[in-house]
Amino acid sequence: MDPVTQMILLITGLLILGTLGEVVFSRTGIPDIIWLVSAGILAGPVLDLVSADMLRPILPFFGAFALVTILSSGGLHLKISEVADSAPRALELALSGFFFSMLAMAAFLWSCAELGYIRQHGWMIWLMLGAVLGGSSSVVIIPTMAAGKVEARVADLLSVESSITDALSVVLALVCVELVLSGDVSVGGSILALLRAVGIGLGLGLLGGLLFLPIAYVIHGKTSAFPVLLASLLLIYALIGLAGGNGALGILAASLLIGNSGLVVRRLERYVQIRQTERLQVDENAMAFHGQVIFLVKSFFFFLIGLMFPLNLKLVVLGIAGALVLLVFRVPATWLSLWGADFNRRDKGVVAVAMPRGLAAGVLSAMPLQMGVPGAENFSSGVFAVIVASILLFALGFSLVNRSAKEKRGGE
Repeated sequence: MDPVTQMILLITGLLILGTLGEVVFSRTGIPDIIWLVSAGILAGPVLDLVSADMLRPILPFFGAFALVTILSSGGLHLKISEVADSAPRALELALSGFFFSMLAMAAFLWSCAELGYIRQHGWMIWLMLGAVLGGSSSVVIIPTMAAGKVEARVADLLSVESSITDALSVVLALVCVELVLSGDVSVGGSILALLRAVGIGLGLGLLGGLLFLPIAYVIHGKTSAFPVLLASLLLIYALIGLAGGNGALGILAASLLIGNSGLVVRRLERYVQIRQTERLQVDENAMAFHGQVIFLVKSFFFFLIGLMFPLNLKLVVLGIAGALVLLVFRVPATWLSLWGADFNRRDKGVVAVAMPRGLAAGVLSAMPLQMGVPGAENFSSGVFAVIVASILLFALGFSLVNRSAKEKRGGE
């Protein structure tokens, strides 16, 4: 079969599968990511219909596009007041969840090495892989929260948390790599690097969102509204990356400001005269088209993740066990961060199972080999095994939490 026909059939299948998955999700509560990831595993490692090697090089580029479109969708629908309320707990959840996961994963991998299941490495290698797998994935969580109609404050909490852990994963994984290669990294310098990445990301994101408001006035109601919005967000992400900031936090900040442009405009009216302020709002047609693009991006991204799954029994077992470790240590982080909060049982359950790994871990898994870390040849395969298993475990857990909540309401 020629590559063009193969790609057309692939896209056709993904569109149908994605649509059917959303229908099943709405009726049964079983997330569509299960079918998309499973289709990737079936088409790639099992039947060898699509080569993972053919698509692997595009993962960082497509992943960045997926991050911008999906994370901006979450930000555009958030309310500033709600994010402000959830931010302290989101920070607490991000820190506790990340460090619990990082240390637990490092201990788990060390134990596997001691038992002879995997190759022996030093502790710093295990901490590095723990940092790579330490953060939850906004690209996985946000679409599931939206499709599952999760309460706004829970979705806000998880959106902010996953953006923060992206920054933690990148900075701490780099610190560990530098320690492995040179053995000398300043703790103070590492903290400053993290603060710098967060500060640049938030600062440039807010500035980019503010500069977009006059553009929104010009393009309001025009067919070019969505392409200009998407191009602006991609430009913001690229500039933040060039400046050394965290792109996830920057896109969240920019889209949050754009989505709350009405509130921003009312504040600005105190200082400058603004006419036809309703045209500064994001165009509704652009938002609707944004949703369709997210559907396409989400379908392809989860299929691509499934393609990367290593069909090796040892790695499959390692991935499942690693995902279970992440879930187990997510529970105390949830308990600590939600202590005293008036979250119901279902909300706490959703937060507890929201531990899927995704884009950041996948991209970072190749970093040790690229930077010359000895023995890093097989790190990516192991990391992708954990990523896929964690996504499927999250989807299953989310479905069970939803079903349990429905049964409880039905019995009352």
